Amino acid sequence: MEQAIQKIDHVAIVVYRENVDAYVERISKALGVEFDEPAIVESTGVVAALSWDSGLEILAPLKEEGRYWERLQKHGEGSCIIVFGVANMDDGLARARDAGIETGFEVKLGGTEPWFDRFTHFREARIDLMPEDMACSIALSEIVPKY
Repeated sequence: MEQAIQKIDHVAIVVYRENVDAYVERISKALGVEFDEPAIVESTGVVAALSWDSGLEILAPLKEEGRYWERLQKHGEGSCIIVFGVANMDDGLARARDAGIETGFEVKLGGTEPWFDRFTHFREARIDLMPEDMACSIALSEIVPKY
């Protein structure tokens, strides 16, 4: 795995928590990819199953509240977050702001995530590039693997 720079890092698909395992199984079988076991990520309020090699993530809110829950209520399952890699998050966010794009929530990891030690840097931040009513959104990432 290498850092994605100026290209898509991964795509996150938002689903209901009770459906995470079923989607992981379905996607794994249909596409021939493997996912890590779903992990609870308290710092972001989600359960996430990641397929590092394929660039797919299935995520679901832990509670019936917050931005991912609201997204499910508005768009239903299958809305996507396209995570676009940048070399440097601060520069990427500044470029978006200079283009008149508002920036939003930045993922703050707690260091307890089961995959945390795979990376030297792991930052993601939402940018308001797409219209609010779209089921697809864009986030920037600076995800730097150790190997």
